[in-house]
Amino acid sequence: QALPIALLAGVIYVIVKRKRQPQLSPGRALLSALFVCYLAGLLCLTLFYYVLGDAYYWLFYHMSSGSGSHWFSFEYNFTPDFWNDLTSERLGNILLFLPFGILYPLFDQKATWKRTLLTGAGISIAIELLQPIFGRIFDINDIALNLIGVLVSTTIFFTLRRITGPRA
Repeated sequence: QALPIALLAGVIYVIVKRKRQPQLSPGRALLSALFVCYLAGLLCLTLFYYVLGDAYYWLFYHMSSGSGSHWFSFEYNFTPDFWNDLTSERLGNILLFLPFGILYPLFDQKATWKRTLLTGAGISIAIELLQPIFGRIFDINDIALNLIGVLVSTTIFFTLRRITGPRA
């Protein structure tokens, strides 16, 4: 459900970016569009999951899904205990943010290791803070696991960049 929206966001981004910067190479535009696609998909999966499900159901079946979107959940988990029970869902939180540390520096050429890590942390925290509005649960464990994903991929990206040398 997130894929068409993510791809559409990337295409719109490339069109606007190439219009504003006609000298931008197609390769550079594509690399930065990958981050936009990733970010749009991330938002669809984390914030708009139920809304999109209901919209797709209506689109294909022309009727309400009957699930009823839940808004304003007041469930919060402030207990960091992810190391006690590493389920597939929790592993998914790490995997969900692994692309961030690679795609963000490709999107923003001025990105540093620290800036990439802080931006990833900021986006993770923002998503978690907004999730209760969209009927999901705020979970401190998700933030910690997202940060692990960002930390691993950011470290790998900048280590490889240092070894191979910066590109012009």
